[in-house]
Amino acid sequence: MALYAVGDIHGCIDELRLLLDKVGFEPGVDELWSVGDLVGRGPHSKQVLECVDALGSSFRCVLGNHDLHLLSVLCGVKPANPKDRTELIHQGPERDYWIDWLRRQPLMLQDSHHQLAMVHAGIFPEWSIDQAQQLADEVSQILQQDDFIDYLAAMYHNEPHCWDNALSGHARFRFIVNAFTRMRYCSPPTPDHPLAMELSVKTTPCQAPDTLKPWFNFWPQLPITLVFGHWAALNGQSQRQDIRALDTGCVWGDRLTFFKLSEDRLIQQPAIAK
Repeated sequence: MALYAVGDIHGCIDELRLLLDKVGFEPGVDELWSVGDLVGRGPHSKQVLECVDALGSSFRCVLGNHDLHLLSVLCGVKPANPKDRTELIHQGPERDYWIDWLRRQPLMLQDSHHQLAMVHAGIFPEWSIDQAQQLADEVSQILQQDDFIDYLAAMYHNEPHCWDNALSGHARFRFIVNAFTRMRYCSPPTPDHPLAMELSVKTTPCQAPDTLKPWFNFWPQLPITLVFGHWAALNGQSQRQDIRALDTGCVWGDRLTFFKLSEDRLIQQPAIAK
């Protein structure tokens, strides 16, 4: 049995299928874990959902920001963006099926055997791994509640920037979701201000303001491997062996990446011209 982690797919079904063939993936034997952003911007989001759903228990994923936005569109919270190219999903007869499917996906996965944790964008540095899992589970519970659409509607905001255990309601939900699915940078704590997320900057670290650092720079060496996606501008480079970046920008013309845990090895497929 092999466990593979895959970076942001974004509707790139051809590259996904080529990688599955390249590694000889066997459903029922091997497992594929996705860092999320299965959909959006690429040409075949519906086919990607159908492909991974057909893998059954051999596939697991965390929600990315594009996956959550699709859920909002399917639920009527937000209008569809033509650039997302997801019209076959929200105009199709399986709309309710995909709503239920997306609501069941978590924000964080862990595997003690492989000493692996997976998120889409990152883990806020003030949280421990255990606390992060508890907070991710909070969001999963909210997505199963009858009023989950109210939380989706309140999700689209950059504040609060700082974590407080006393946060509640929509603000607490929003901070947790933003940290797991949108975070790239944080500003260091000062005597007057706590550690804070900065969600507006998307450049590479060498282009970012000196006042900001990648979220993973605030983490000490981890005893596990933490895998994330979301940040194509990193080109798969976190400069750390314990925190692995897997978004290698396939949808933008670069490549799709598999990470084989047991061999600490990357398997990649160049993007196919669309």
